[in-house]
Amino acid sequence: MKKWLDRWFARTQVRLAPQATLGREVPYVASYSLLELERAGLTAEQAIVAGLAIDRTRNSALGSNVIQLEKLRRAHGWKRTRD
Repeated sequence: MKKWLDRWFARTQVRLAPQATLGREVPYVASYSLLELERAGLTAEQAIVAGLAIDRTRNSALGSNVIQLEKLRRAHGWKRTRD
């Protein structure tokens, strides 16, 4: 019974990690793009302080990544870098 419950709840777990679009796929990636940081109101320096990896070559912005970064910015009490 425990194995069954573990498998059931493993399906409902949410992984908070950056994602990128790759055709129709949305795989997890290791870092956030500069555009996502900008849209969330974060600077590259703030992202480094928070321990986030930055992908300077990817220029896409996924809404879920921006929302995660906005939550991080508010949790740290940082002001938006642009308005």
